[in-house]
Amino acid sequence: MAATHAVDDSESAYFEQLPVVLTASRLPQSLQDAPGAITVIDRPLIERSGYRDLARLLRLVPGMHVGQERASASWVSYHGLGQSIPGELQVLIDGAPTYVPVSFGTAAWTGLPVFLSEIERIEIVRGASANSYGASALQGAVNLITRPAAEDPGKHVTVVLGDPGVRDLEMGWAGGSAPLALRLTAGEQSDDGFRDLHDHRRTQRFSVRGDAQLDPENSFSFRLGTTRETTGRGYPDSPFGNNALRDGADSAHLVHLRWQHVDDMDKEWSLSAYHHQLDYHDSWLGGAPGIPDVPLSRNRRDLRSSIEFQQRDRWSETVRGVWGAEATLTQTRSPFSFSSTDSVRVPIYRLFSNIEWQASESTRLNLGLALERSNDEGWRFSPRLYANHRLTPADTLRLGASRAWRTTSPFERHSDTRVYHPANPALLLARPFIPNPDLRQTRADTMELGYIRQLRWARSTAEIRIFQERLRDMVIRQQVTPPPPVPLLAAQIPTTQEQNFGEDLNVRGIELQWQAHPWTGADLRLAWSALERHAGNDQVEAAIAPYTASLMWMQRWPRRWRSMVHLTRVGPVATGDSYLAGDPYVVRAYTSLDIALSRPVQLAGYPARLTLTALNLGPRHQEAANPAQQIGHSQPANRVSRQVYLGLDMRF
Repeated sequence: MAATHAVDDSESAYFEQLPVVLTASRLPQSLQDAPGAITVIDRPLIERSGYRDLARLLRLVPGMHVGQERASASWVSYHGLGQSIPGELQVLIDGAPTYVPVSFGTAAWTGLPVFLSEIERIEIVRGASANSYGASALQGAVNLITRPAAEDPGKHVTVVLGDPGVRDLEMGWAGGSAPLALRLTAGEQSDDGFRDLHDHRRTQRFSVRGDAQLDPENSFSFRLGTTRETTGRGYPDSPFGNNALRDGADSAHLVHLRWQHVDDMDKEWSLSAYHHQLDYHDSWLGGAPGIPDVPLSRNRRDLRSSIEFQQRDRWSETVRGVWGAEATLTQTRSPFSFSSTDSVRVPIYRLFSNIEWQASESTRLNLGLALERSNDEGWRFSPRLYANHRLTPADTLRLGASRAWRTTSPFERHSDTRVYHPANPALLLARPFIPNPDLRQTRADTMELGYIRQLRWARSTAEIRIFQERLRDMVIRQQVTPPPPVPLLAAQIPTTQEQNFGEDLNVRGIELQWQAHPWTGADLRLAWSALERHAGNDQVEAAIAPYTASLMWMQRWPRRWRSMVHLTRVGPVATGDSYLAGDPYVVRAYTSLDIALSRPVQLAGYPARLTLTALNLGPRHQEAANPAQQIGHSQPANRVSRQVYLGLDMRF
């Protein structure tokens, strides 16, 4: 269903139709009736932003912390959690998870097998979504919903050129004949990254989506995607060469199949199968005084295969629901990280459901229940209860509570990284990570109060969310005494282990989301959050930014010109990861400014759009750090730098 806002310039039309969303409960619901706070980024906004990368769009989400350690590596987390090992925010493409637990760094946002041009809208659920999408969605879910293959048939070509070294080319075709419609897209992105860093990137991507309407009740769809990405990594003076200069090559492959049977608008079932493969090739030579050419590696292969059944039905005029079951197998193989050539296999089994009851004309209740089992830890129960009450047609009050669990990742439980002397394989130099098979799952208990108000003034919609989250058994990285034999460089490269934090982390805060059209042709979007965090531990508390703010102003001008100005402010936060452990390195509060100017044109009789975009205007600053790289440095080692590029998008 369309999730865009229809902007009417007449003063009388101030009640805009709110989006219909799918991600919160797996039921199509108005934003006012959904069980949770949701941000929708629609197609027009994606196009007008001029952005080349998905992660930057998520700066428009209240409470979302998005920082770049380098141009090709973005740290994305909700409320700052999951900075060391991402695992609290689920990423989906058309409802199918793309997240596979990783060891170092961030999710490969630039390497996802999907083009921005394919995305119809992005739905971001802010808050626990384990009830709908499993234990990787402890703090929320980002669902990239792509356009149907039959939509906007024809060909398109996009060319982007700019500085530093920005060179993009994308080509696509959509069409077909009944019953099959296809959309094919292929392209390459490349740039030289941030100034003064070994930060070049080349990303090659290809995707196919097919939709077949076999008869009035049955349809079949498939999605195939592949990405190959080469990036510059490391620093020239990293301690012990733990993150030395090098090029890494990663690839991702995705297959998603779905059969859907629809009896009517309230009754349907679907069967989906999904497979995602990630291959990371990242090896280099480190060293210590008198010990050169020490082999280091982050090579690994991650596999995730799943099959899911879902049934949606209406049982009465006031009660409808959805239920389903999913079986998943994740496999991770990383000989260097695990000191074993065997794959770590984690089977996951999950039952999920959501029941919506329209208790009265103005009140809806949503009860979500989920059971999940993984890592032989027994079944975990994740309930969610929300009540949405429309005080008036323009005012909605939302009250909810939920409990969610986070499955520990293979790296957290089984990492056993050992570094040996290159000339004497029996001599252990360092053991930066040791396993912890007794690690417990993190539990999150959340309560929230939300209020949505549509205002005649400025034809605007505002949402306020007041929440309290309590996280028990959070997983944090701690220095420990290495087991025998003691590594030769134990004093310089400490041994660490993922452990359950002994105290509860309590996060209280407020979020504001506001969209307005205060004058003709204007679209203002504000996202703001302020948090209090209490854990009795500086390391844990420092990983959560006390505030984030984002303000975007889009304007239509005469002669079909359009502009975009996007200002982002993030409070001080300890972010990033490295082989070396120690006190958290806190990145100072920073402000970033982006602008874009676009205009539709006609070229050789075909419609086209020119867009000039400039990122990171203003003083250079640091957004995310490699803590080890800051040792002995008084200034940030990786400051962002300006990027300016011109894009041409043509339709045939």
